[in-house]
Amino acid sequence: MSYDQICQKIGSAIFKIGSNVTAMQKLVVQLGTPGETPNVKKQLDTKRSEVQRSIESTNDMFRQATDMCKEGSQQEQKSRKIQVERLKQQFSEAIQKFKKYQLLEADKERAAVSRMRSRTTSLRNEISKQPNVDTAYADNDSLMDDDTSPLIANVRPRGFSRESNLERQQNLAQLQEFSDDLETTTAMINEREESIRKLETDMVTVNEIFREIGTMVYEQGDMIDNIEHNVEVARDRVDDGVVQLEKASEYQNKYRKKVFVFLGILILFGIVLGIIIWLSTKKKN
Repeated sequence: MSYDQICQKIGSAIFKIGSNVTAMQKLVVQLGTPGETPNVKKQLDTKRSEVQRSIESTNDMFRQATDMCKEGSQQEQKSRKIQVERLKQQFSEAIQKFKKYQLLEADKERAAVSRMRSRTTSLRNEISKQPNVDTAYADNDSLMDDDTSPLIANVRPRGFSRESNLERQQNLAQLQEFSDDLETTTAMINEREESIRKLETDMVTVNEIFREIGTMVYEQGDMIDNIEHNVEVARDRVDDGVVQLEKASEYQNKYRKKVFVFLGILILFGIVLGIIIWLSTKKKN
């Protein structure tokens, strides 16, 4: 895969991460509210898992792109490093936003577990208050079932058996309801605690990637600064060379002028001297 293809895939992955995090935001805010449904939880788990996988795969692509920044000419290396640094900044921002909603989801899950634990405590208290149905009604049942006893048959109020059985059935139904509720709530607590543990593991992984990207951006920035510094130094040296050449050209022009002036003076002196010699020779003749 070429450098340009990797950068294109990185850009697409960052965009996808941002879209999924936005979808997560809408789902996370529903946790702990009447809008929370099993479907909401399922969608949130799916989106979070997709983002987690995208972040890990994108981080691997960044390692490849960073290695490719060392290839090519100095100008190509500089251009690539600037491009990768810009992508890493965008990636860091996407991770930061994802971490925010990871943390919010974990907090809401912990709050839900806390409420459920309070619920289980209340249910256990209610169960402990229920009478022992078997012992509470055992004597009455034996009396009610003993139709051979003329004493019981004569003194037992009418409706005693029906009322006792009804009360017993009601207590049994309520006890069963509390037990079922306790069992369901306990199962939900276990499920949410498992979700919290997975969230915490994912958060550790994302934090490590975030720190790695931050370090890579810092080092990349130093490399770019060094390249730019070298370019500036070279540019300054070229400018100094141009100045020196201009000065040399100026000195050369001045020197030529001086030579021309000197030659002019010599020529003029020669002419004057020639005239004087010619006049002196003429007078003698």
